[in-house]
Amino acid sequence: MPWKEIEHTADVGFEVKAASLDELFLEAALALYALGYGETEELRENYEKRKEILQIEGIDLEELVVSWLNELIFIVETRHVLFVPTSVHVIAEPLHITVEGVLSERHGVRLPVKSATYGGLVIRRYPDPFLRIFLDV
Repeated sequence: MPWKEIEHTADVGFEVKAASLDELFLEAALALYALGYGETEELRENYEKRKEILQIEGIDLEELVVSWLNELIFIVETRHVLFVPTSVHVIAEPLHITVEGVLSERHGVRLPVKSATYGGLVIRRYPDPFLRIFLDV
């Protein structure tokens, strides 16, 4: 598993290590879903066939990853489905991500997640992409 849950006194967090920024953002989405909704195994099997594309902008990697995870939380809360990324592309100029994905039924809530936060946030591109982030629950 490329991500692991980390302890926090009030919130919940996770760390992700990946071979690329694209993989880092993809795994961050799966970690969010595993912690918040307890679902990762069936995501790719239980989805609508219609593809959707998201584009998220950021002034730096910190803003980009927080906006990315908060967009996923927004989709869950407003549309009651999980947006399962099938391909993620991080583009440097101007900094943004383009994500293709499909919608998957949400079956339950393990831990209600309000938002991704900047507190304790660490994201780096080199030497290997790494993310540590906490979620407000």
